[in-house]
Amino acid sequence: MGCIYVRGEKVEVHNDRRINLILPEWNIIIKDTIMGHGVWIWSNLNIYGAEVGDDSSIATFVEIGKNVEIGSNTKIQSCVFIPEGVKIGNCVFVGPNVSFTNDLYPRSCDENGNRKVKFEVVPTTVEDGASIGAGSVIRCGVRIGKKAMIGIGSIITEDVCDGEIFYGSKATKKGNIISNI
Repeated sequence: MGCIYVRGEKVEVHNDRRINLILPEWNIIIKDTIMGHGVWIWSNLNIYGAEVGDDSSIATFVEIGKNVEIGSNTKIQSCVFIPEGVKIGNCVFVGPNVSFTNDLYPRSCDENGNRKVKFEVVPTTVEDGASIGAGSVIRCGVRIGKKAMIGIGSIITEDVCDGEIFYGSKATKKGNIISNI
């Protein structure tokens, strides 16, 4: 038996197995998730089928998908989206409003107008000690290396090697979509 901290209050949980914790008064839904010892969580968050390492913290308005792995001593700030397929190491900082993706070719419907339900999850890795600045978007399939630093508002579309600093974004036209719509 161990504990996590919900809005600063100690809550006894099993840290060695998957737990379900639903606290409607704080809009907290944690399902089928392993929460390491001493994890701090706040309010308005959803975690589904993930693993969170010891002494990490997860702020408000965070969504964490199934099979996500988050290491120990990692800080996830407010309004972060981490979908299935993302692995985050130890001592990582993820700033507010960071979004990860997990599908290279997202579509709501197929060519026949039918709702698309299956897609290929493309894994993303953030290595130990990396920092990702507020408002950044991380394309799936990239690796952010150890102690790398991503500046505020960056769009990351390629691997960032260990210790590198990346920042900036600029959208430009790359082509047209031809369809019958």
